[in-house]
Amino acid sequence: MSDLCYLVADIGATHARFQCCELNAQGTPSLLDEPLILSTKEYSVAAGLTAAVNLHWSQRAYAGALIAVAGPVDLKTGDVTVLNTGLLLTRGELENDFGCSVLCVNDFYAQAHAVPYLHDVLTLLSKSAQADMAAANAQPKALMGPGSGLGMAALIPEPANQWRVLASEGGHADLATGSFLEAELWSVLAQEHTHVCWETVLSGPGLVNLYRAVSSIWGSTAEALSPAEISAAGMSMSDPVCHQTLETFAGLLGSAAANFALTVGARGGVYLGGGLVAKLSGFLEASPLRRRFDERGDLSAYVQSIPLHLITQPEPGLLGASYCLASAIRQSSF
Repeated sequence: MSDLCYLVADIGATHARFQCCELNAQGTPSLLDEPLILSTKEYSVAAGLTAAVNLHWSQRAYAGALIAVAGPVDLKTGDVTVLNTGLLLTRGELENDFGCSVLCVNDFYAQAHAVPYLHDVLTLLSKSAQADMAAANAQPKALMGPGSGLGMAALIPEPANQWRVLASEGGHADLATGSFLEAELWSVLAQEHTHVCWETVLSGPGLVNLYRAVSSIWGSTAEALSPAEISAAGMSMSDPVCHQTLETFAGLLGSAAANFALTVGARGGVYLGGGLVAKLSGFLEASPLRRRFDERGDLSAYVQSIPLHLITQPEPGLLGASYCLASAIRQSSF
């Protein structure tokens, strides 16, 4: 007899992660087995992706599935396209392939549900004002993360220790420069991109864009480096252009995080996730990140009391998807 469980997924432009989970009598989720991690770019149609999942868990039957995807969900159909790949996930086809009800949500909407349950974070506090961590727990929170794109979401506290999550596509808001160097970099980026937004520089591909722009200003030839290679050379200081790129990346990330905190009133803390943050956490701790976060003019004191957390926990997307699933079931969204 097949084991009955729920299926959760975190699908981005680079990786598609799947894992089974179960809910206890109180509705609290627990992830089962090890996650299945696939390369999103290897699949041009959803049927190939779902077939790989069903083959991996051939003895499983699903009571329901929550699929978190890096892209905005169509409110009428429930369908979603993975940004930066064009992979279309149609709710009806997913339900047919998995044999259960399926709910598609934005990936950072799902990941935000994990924020109250994270235990592996690196907290950066302002040097001029210390946050009241106890008071912060009851205040709105913000989540953003550079990966293949730049995801954002906000959490609003509700009674009975519950949280309402607000999805956001703020990563596609116009890039705001905070220095003469960044203004010059914007002018270079604008020659190659029809719309220069935060994601243009705060993402894996954005790091490459930023490296190319810094190279242009320095008058050097940009090499064909990957985000990982730029990061490695920048952290080791073996390449001054790569190091300048990372310093600029950190400053822009601090500004973007502070802007988002001011926009949603996230006095409960800003959480920075995504694959890049986890890999760069040691560098970011000593970078201009926190200083740029604090530099908000008349509202500097306001943001200096906000804790800034770097998420280092493995697979926060799947953890968030499991709690998002539990919330959807509790609210009868399936």
